Amino acid sequence: MSNQRKIPITRVTKFFSGEDYRLDIEMGREGIEGDNNFIVVLYKVDRAATTTDDVYGEAGPDEIRYLPPVELIVMPTFEEPENKTYNSNGSLRYLESGNLSFAIYDAQLEELKTDIEVGDYIGYAVAPTEMVYYNVSNDGRKNWDNKHTILGFKGAYRTVLCSPVDENEFSGY
Repeated sequence: MSNQRKIPITRVTKFFSGEDYRLDIEMGREGIEGDNNFIVVLYKVDRAATTTDDVYGEAGPDEIRYLPPVELIVMPTFEEPENKTYNSNGSLRYLESGNLSFAIYDAQLEELKTDIEVGDYIGYAVAPTEMVYYNVSNDGRKNWDNKHTILGFKGAYRTVLCSPVDENEFSGY
């Protein structure tokens, strides 16, 4: 249910204009993309080419198709890994990677002509020979809150939340 009318955003134009907004985005992007330069790889699910069943709309692991991978320059944050047990006495333990979240400007996604959606996969190189993979659990689309706007003018970037996946689920297609 989207509103097709063009509504100008004029809420803070007395002190902050569209030109100021664009300048703030350029400076923020320079900090994240120019200085920090952390790269994640987006493995976008090709929803048109993926075969799903008629009952639940689910796809088997061999039926999922992906678009070509896209490198994104982001500001990542990794949560601490969790040490869990399979049994009550703690003799069978496993260490699961912590969740990944990252900030990305909408302008970068527009320039690359891509988008991030729930269900897509993200790869992050933790060593020259090791990549860990995550599944997007929140694509950050609703970015008009105070944190994601510039002076309340309008949304500028997203915070994407991702959960670790087992290599049996996804391993770089």
